[in-house]
Amino acid sequence: MTIMPKTQASFSSRRRRRRRRSSNFCKFLALIHHGHSGQVNLLKRVSYKELDKATDGFRRIITCDSQSITYEAKFQDGSVSVVKEVKSVGQGNEVFHKELHLLGRLHHRHVVALRGYAVGRRSFLVFECTAKGSLKDHLNDPLRTPLSWKTRVQLAIGVAAALEYLQFFCEPPVNHISINSSNIILDEKLIPKLSNIGCLCSEGRCNTSIWCITT
Repeated sequence: MTIMPKTQASFSSRRRRRRRRSSNFCKFLALIHHGHSGQVNLLKRVSYKELDKATDGFRRIITCDSQSITYEAKFQDGSVSVVKEVKSVGQGNEVFHKELHLLGRLHHRHVVALRGYAVGRRSFLVFECTAKGSLKDHLNDPLRTPLSWKTRVQLAIGVAAALEYLQFFCEPPVNHISINSSNIILDEKLIPKLSNIGCLCSEGRCNTSIWCITT
């Protein structure tokens, strides 16, 4: 019987551990990107009952149009979100899930984040809420303190960074982007976040708008 030197045995053991960790990490990445049973991972699935309570029976309406209704939602943990009911997804739940996967993969400091979703007879998207309203509010409201030129330059740089991310670092790229002062929303530190982002779906385009609450 051949006895392996201690140093060689130790090296082989470390190599096996590295391979095992690498395999586990690859499985973790696969779980994030593909999920199970068509569900989107890293996004919270919210029940219809939770949304009904958080929106006060769907009475806290922010906006309403022919394709969607947007609500303010206040959840039991104290968090505030923007909930969008998608009234028509054009090609059914398959397209809604595809849009959900596409929006769920967007993670950038200057892009409004999708937090969760609800599916069933009615489909909902849950977005983070921003407290300072849109850039348009700050530019047009005479009661607000005017933005300094330094702040305006920082806003422009932030929006440019969001566009660079969506165009060059997303696969597939996000091509449907509307840029105006209404779609640039600000958090409590006046950091800009790009909203009103639409992702390309399988056989057509389904547009998903992201909204903010003005306080």
